[in-house]
Amino acid sequence: MRLLSALDLKVLRDAWRLRGQLAAIGGVIACGLGVFVGMRATMTSLQDARTTYYAERRFGDVFVRVVRAPERVAQSLAAVPGVRRVQTRVVADVTLDVPGVAETATGRLVSLPEHGEPVLNGVHLRSGRFPAPGRWREVVVSEVFAEATGLGPGARLETVLNGKREVLEIVGTGLSPEYVRSVGPGLLMPDDRRFGVLWIRRPPLAAAFDMEGAFNDASLRLARGARVPEVLARVDELLERYGGGGAITRADQESAFFVENELDQLATYVWMVPSMFLAVAAFLLNVVIGRIVAGQREQISALKALGYRDAEVGAHYAKLIGLVVLVGCAAGLVIGAWLGDAMTRMYVRYYRFPDLPFGLGSRAVLQGVAVSALAAALGTWAAIRRVVALPPAEGLRPEPPPSYGRSLVDRLRIARRLPTGARLVVRELERRPLRAVFSVVAIALAAGLTVMNAFTLDSVLRMFNVQFGLQQREDVTVTLTEPRSLGVLSELRALPGVFHAEPSRTVPVELRHGVRVERVGITGIPAGARLQGLLDPDLRDVPVPDDGLVLTTKLAELLAARAGDTLTVRVLEGARPTLELPVARVVESYVGLSAHMELAALCRVLGEPPTLNAARLVVDDARLPDLHAAVKRTPVVAGATDRDAVLRSARELIDQNIGAFVAVSLSFSLVMAFGVLYNAVRVTLAERSHELASLRVLGFRRGEVAALLLGELGLLVGAALPLGLLAGRAMAQMLVSSPGYDTDQFRLPLVVSPATYAMAVLTVLAAGAVSSWSAWRKLERIDIVEVLKARD
Repeated sequence: MRLLSALDLKVLRDAWRLRGQLAAIGGVIACGLGVFVGMRATMTSLQDARTTYYAERRFGDVFVRVVRAPERVAQSLAAVPGVRRVQTRVVADVTLDVPGVAETATGRLVSLPEHGEPVLNGVHLRSGRFPAPGRWREVVVSEVFAEATGLGPGARLETVLNGKREVLEIVGTGLSPEYVRSVGPGLLMPDDRRFGVLWIRRPPLAAAFDMEGAFNDASLRLARGARVPEVLARVDELLERYGGGGAITRADQESAFFVENELDQLATYVWMVPSMFLAVAAFLLNVVIGRIVAGQREQISALKALGYRDAEVGAHYAKLIGLVVLVGCAAGLVIGAWLGDAMTRMYVRYYRFPDLPFGLGSRAVLQGVAVSALAAALGTWAAIRRVVALPPAEGLRPEPPPSYGRSLVDRLRIARRLPTGARLVVRELERRPLRAVFSVVAIALAAGLTVMNAFTLDSVLRMFNVQFGLQQREDVTVTLTEPRSLGVLSELRALPGVFHAEPSRTVPVELRHGVRVERVGITGIPAGARLQGLLDPDLRDVPVPDDGLVLTTKLAELLAARAGDTLTVRVLEGARPTLELPVARVVESYVGLSAHMELAALCRVLGEPPTLNAARLVVDDARLPDLHAAVKRTPVVAGATDRDAVLRSARELIDQNIGAFVAVSLSFSLVMAFGVLYNAVRVTLAERSHELASLRVLGFRRGEVAALLLGELGLLVGAALPLGLLAGRAMAQMLVSSPGYDTDQFRLPLVVSPATYAMAVLTVLAAGAVSSWSAWRKLERIDIVEVLKARD
C-alpha cells in the first residue's frame, strides 16, 4: 500500500526544487510567528504573575501619605463607604552606609506590625525570617538590594535614625507588590546598589520618628463596586488637616504603573511587528505560487485530463503552501519559545515577582498559527483559484505572451541617454507594476522595521543627555529630611570637596485648570541658577521668570494650559493655601510632570521665609568618597544622589536590555529583507531564463547578462530605501505617541540618528548582496541549450 499518492510525491519534488525560495518565505513566517508567540506568551506570563502576586499579598487599591496622623483616624478611614480594609504604617527614607559601596545609599524603612504580618501589602519572605518582636534592630531587606550589595541574613547596615547612628541587622530578604520595580528618590531607573527597602517592626521605627500612636502612610483595600472617585475625595477630606498628600489609586502607584506600562508596550508590539512579517510572507507566497502555477499550466491540464478533479489539483498546491506554513510555524514556535524565555529572564531581573514562569500557552500558539495560516491563504487564494478554474484544453496551449509597447521610459526624452540594459530593466518592471510596487513596499518594511526598533536607543540616550546634561548639571543632589532655612546651605558648602551649592525647594500641589486636575510638585529655582536648567522646545536655556509658574510640556498638555493662563493651585503641605497663579512659560522636559517657580517667589506665595529641602552640589571628583562618607553621618540629610553613578547604572540597563532587543530585531529585519530580495531575484531568473540564455547565445558576456538580472534588484532596493527610512521614522513617531511610550513618568523624544539610518540601509544591502551572490551562482549553472529547448 502506497503511503503517498502521485500528487503528494509531486508536492515533495516541487518543495525540494524550490527549497531556497520556500525556506526564505518560511523564515519570514517564522520570524512573524515567533515575535507574536514570544511576546504574547511573555505578556500573559507577566499578567498572570501580577494578578496572582497582588492577590496573594493583598496589594492595596488606594495609597496615601500624610505628615502625621493619629492612629484613631484609621477608624474613620475604615468607615468610608466602599473601604473594606485599612493598613496604617510608618515609612521613612534614611541614608545607608553599605559595605563596599562608596556612594550614599538610600533605604526606605517600612514598618511591620508589632506582631505578625501586614494585612495589606504583605511581604513575601525569600530567605531568613521576619524580625522578632522587641528586637528593633532586626530588618528584612528587599531581595534585589541584598543581591546587588552581596548582603544577606547576618549582615549589618549602618544608618542614622533620629540624629543617632544605629546598626541594623539583616535577618531576612523579601519581596513586596509595592516594590516589584523599586526606584529610589531622584532616580529614573532602578539602582539596586543604592536603593533598598527595609521592613522593620513598627514600635522602634515610630519612636525614632516621633510617630508613636500615629502614622504617615496608609493603604486601603476597596470592596467590589466601590465608587473610587468618591472614596478618594473622602480620604483626602479626612487627612487634609494632617498633611495628606492626596490619595492615589493602584494605577498611579509607582511600581504598579511601571508594570502596566511595560504591558502596554508589549501589547503595541505583539500585533504591530508580526503583522508586517505575515503581510510580507503573504505577498511572497502570492508571487512564488503564482509563478509555479504559470509554469505548470500544462501539468495542471494533463492532471485534469487524466481524471483528477479540480478540487484535487487545487488541494495539491494548497498542500505545498501548507508545507511552507507548517515548517515556518514549527520554526516560529521554536523562535517564540527562545524569545519569550529570554524576555522573561530579563523581566525576572527587572521586575521582582515571587514566581514568573514562562510557557508558550495554547492560546498564543493557536492564535499565531491561525493568523499565519490566514495570511498564507489570503496571499495564495488567487493562484489556487486559477488552478481550479483552468480548463484542460486552455492549459495545454502556451500562455499568451505579454503585450509589449513603448514603455514610460521610452516615451521620455531621457530614454535616449539610458543604456540599452537600463531600458530593458525598466521595461521588465513595467510589465508587472503591482509586483514591483509590492516588492518595494516589502523591502521598505524591512528597512523601516530596523529604524523603528533601533531608534529607542537613540531616544533613550537623548533623554538621559538632556536630563543629566542640560537640566541637572550638578554632581550630587542632597535631599533633606524636612524643609530648612537657607542657613543650612552654608553647612552643605562646608562638606568635603564642595565647590558650589544651590538650594531647591519642592512643594506638593494640586493644579487645576478648568475641569483638569494634576497633582505634581512645584520646584523653586533660585534666580541665576547654574545647576538647574530650564529649556525651550529647541533645548536652549531660558531663565526662570521672576513671577508665575513654569510648566513642562507634558503637564501643560494634560492641563490644556499655555502661557498666560491662570491655574488654581492648592498646596498640599503646611498651611495648605489655595492660590491663583499665572503660567509664565512652558518648557521642555522628557521626565516626569513638574512645575517650577523662582525660589523667592515660591516662598513668598507660600507665606514662609526662604527655605530649601534639597541642594545641588558641584564636587571635586577626587573628594567624592569623602563627601559621601560625611553625608552618611549628617542627620539632616535623607539621601544623596550621585549623577555619574545614576548614569552608569542606567547605561548598564540600556546595554543589557535595549541593546539586546535591537540586536534581535536587526536579525529579524535581515530575514525579512533577504526573503523579499532572494525571492524577487529567483522569480525574475525563472521568468527570464529563456531571454537571458538568448542573450548569451547572441554574444553577451555572463557579467552583462547578470547586470540585467541584478539591475532590477538594484532598482527595487534603490526605490525602497528612501521609502523605508521615511516609513521607519513614521512608525517610530507612532510608537513615541503610544500609551506605553508617552506617559506621565517619561516620554521618549523622537530621535533617529544617522547611525540608525545607516544600520537600516546596511541591513537591506547585506540581504541584497547575499541574494545577488545566490543569483550569480544560479546563473553560472544554467544550461543554455536546455533552457532554449524548453517551451516558454
